[in-house]
Amino acid sequence: MFSMLGILFWKDPGLENKELLLQMIWEHKDYFLIAFILLSAGWGLWIRLIFRTYILPVLKIADEIPVIYTANPAHRIFVKGGKEIRYLAEAVNYAADRYQSLRKDIDGKIRTAAQELEQEKNILASIISCLSEGIIVCNPSGAILLFNRKAEEFLSYDKKSETDSQTDILTGQFMGIGRNISCVINSDQINRAIAEITEKLSLLPENPGTCFAILGPNEHFLKVEIVPILSHIRELVGFILRINNITQTDTQQESLSFFNLRLIPTQIQSVLETVRSNAEEKYDIAIRLNMPDDPEWIYADSPYLTSAMIFFSERVRKITGISTFDCHAGIEKDYIYIDLIWKGAPVSNTVMDEWNESVVIHEKGAGYLKLSNILWQHEAEWWSSSVHKSPEKSCLRIFFPSAEPYRFRSILPITLAASRPEFYDFDLLNRPDTGAFQHQLLSEIPYTVIDTETTGLDPLSDEIISIGAVRIVNGRVLKNEIFNILIDPQREISEESIKIHGIRQEMLRGQPTIGKVLPLLYQFSENTVLIGHNVAFDMRMFQVKEFVSSVRFTQPVLDTMFLSAVIHSSHRYHSLEAISERLGVTITGRHTALGDALAAAEIFLKCIPLLARNGILTLNDALQASMKTKYARISY
Repeated sequence: MFSMLGILFWKDPGLENKELLLQMIWEHKDYFLIAFILLSAGWGLWIRLIFRTYILPVLKIADEIPVIYTANPAHRIFVKGGKEIRYLAEAVNYAADRYQSLRKDIDGKIRTAAQELEQEKNILASIISCLSEGIIVCNPSGAILLFNRKAEEFLSYDKKSETDSQTDILTGQFMGIGRNISCVINSDQINRAIAEITEKLSLLPENPGTCFAILGPNEHFLKVEIVPILSHIRELVGFILRINNITQTDTQQESLSFFNLRLIPTQIQSVLETVRSNAEEKYDIAIRLNMPDDPEWIYADSPYLTSAMIFFSERVRKITGISTFDCHAGIEKDYIYIDLIWKGAPVSNTVMDEWNESVVIHEKGAGYLKLSNILWQHEAEWWSSSVHKSPEKSCLRIFFPSAEPYRFRSILPITLAASRPEFYDFDLLNRPDTGAFQHQLLSEIPYTVIDTETTGLDPLSDEIISIGAVRIVNGRVLKNEIFNILIDPQREISEESIKIHGIRQEMLRGQPTIGKVLPLLYQFSENTVLIGHNVAFDMRMFQVKEFVSSVRFTQPVLDTMFLSAVIHSSHRYHSLEAISERLGVTITGRHTALGDALAAAEIFLKCIPLLARNGILTLNDALQASMKTKYARISY
């Protein structure tokens, strides 16, 4: 009608007609206004119908097609829309049926082809797990790639009972794939060993291994042997730790066995140079060396022999007050001798007996032995007397059997072939260090997926009663590396919250408080990116408890709810249940902290290829995309 009036104005521009028409509109303005409103409403309803019948369903189909070929082949599209849209959805579902069938066939063929390899891998895993010595494989930065049960047994606290599942958590002993070896072995000892291996690779390339001793969590004396893994161009690409329990029985406590020392052919010149350097640096003792020009060899455990020599010089200084010594080395027949010379009286037999029973600390702090044991295992003899041509001087002489200058009982390295070995593939060997995550690919970052159960939904007044967490390393959920613990809230729990999580008051009595648990979770999640569903609530609960726990979680955080909104922007629902149904994830133990954490972990792994399809490849990409969703405005 309005368009007709406009046409009349255009066709007949006469003044009389215009005035007549305007007068008619003014006299019936109410009718014209109602007609305009009805017409606009009709247009709006028609546009909305088109939008809901055609445009929204098309967007939803476009969102859900990638789910089928990336995350969940069993997913099917069900949309309400026009006849053409429903026909399109049916065609997509038919193609999805064909794709799922073909994928099953291909997966079946792959499984059949991989059965023999899997069997060999299982045999290898069984052999490693049943070894009487602990085995740990690490990459150059110390990240653990493999470990067996024996290594875990040696380096973890004994559990009080088989049902005591919280022992490892409460003691902070977190050993697992992707974690650094420094979590269970002192980093200084590892660094010294790697430095020694690096030095040996340049000096003695055929014998670059080393070993040291540590005191395990259960007061066991452990021998740790490090075997380097070298590339085909002899670069260090990793190392293997072989661990043995060398704690003696009660009848042997006073004399540790020969197995404690690793005697290898060693240049006496090298030992004495180390003695001189360490004595001057650590004890302010000056030793002037006089050694043969030609290399002379003895069978020796260099760290212990070095410690014994420094022990001699330090004890002589205590008796005489002299801090400057001459040290001569030479050979007599088949024996090497070392003379420690000073001005003053020789050491008496009584004092020598006392020294023999004294404990000598390992040069690198890795253990201790009696002086007599060290010398006995080196087949050495020692005594003290006056110097024949200089009666005012005294001498402490040590005799050792000489050795052949070839490498005996060497720790041979493992050298990889130029092509990838067929028997196994350690993907983590080539992964970068976990220092900076921002620009790393999402598939390469280690994660800790967390969830909490609480007494209510107010972070300021409610308390955490359960925390569950699981680790993701190298694109795998490590279900054997979990953090699952109940917490005493030190307050009553309402019946309403009990109906949700099923945790009753009596289950929490005697459990640790949040102040003790959060530092352990911090240690469990160290050097990882945090993930959760609606994780802002969990992080706010942690933040409120910073003053009692003295820890702050500062690592990057990703939320599966945000990521789902990024991937499926046309969907209205992004609850844990809705996303799980869409991506084909089964939730076991809903509204339990560990159950929800496991579900969120599976969801996140399914999201990675969907995010990549949208150009979101790195952690920084994911964080920026998350901040653009409507959920980013939620605060607690």
